[in-house]
Amino acid sequence: MARPARFTDDDILDGAARALARSGPAVTIAQIARTIDGPSGSIYHRFASREELLARLWLRAVGRFHEGLLEAYALPGTDAAIAAASRHVVAFCRTHPLDAGAMLLFRQSALVTTGPASVREEALHVNDAIDGGAEDLIVRRFGRSSPRRRQIFQVGTRLGPYGLVRPFIGGDIPDWLEDAAAASALAVMPLGDTAHQD
Repeated sequence: MARPARFTDDDILDGAARALARSGPAVTIAQIARTIDGPSGSIYHRFASREELLARLWLRAVGRFHEGLLEAYALPGTDAAIAAASRHVVAFCRTHPLDAGAMLLFRQSALVTTGPASVREEALHVNDAIDGGAEDLIVRRFGRSSPRRRQIFQVGTRLGPYGLVRPFIGGDIPDWLEDAAAASALAVMPLGDTAHQD
């Protein structure tokens, strides 16, 4: 009978997240191995390279982040959903600092084109569900979607809140930042109500 594996994929990814928080994006496999108190071979048995390991860490963090964002998008009132989505960006970074740090590792476009071959397809589709949820909310809020409305929604619920919280990732996030993100998102949305935008 084969001996059970000492570390699961998640154990290694958890160790990678902790090592990343201590050592930054130049973190090495040796540092990750020390964090989980295991040999580097255990890591290479599951992940072909450092790049694949970090890409998988990014994908896991993004997936966790998207869970709350999808819940926010599905709230019945459009203003409530938009405010909740913007608040979630800040709240997730506060309550899941290791995942927030991991999300700084890559841009989706870079993983799709230059990332390890084993993650490119997953990276290509990582935002499919979230884009679908956003599109549904855009239609609910504005009556129909358009390129301009999608841009406004993106700025209000993703880019704006992320821009507010990013300087604080890895440190103390102010307790008023969710309110700032929500206020900003709700202030931006009426820009999509004007007739000329279609």
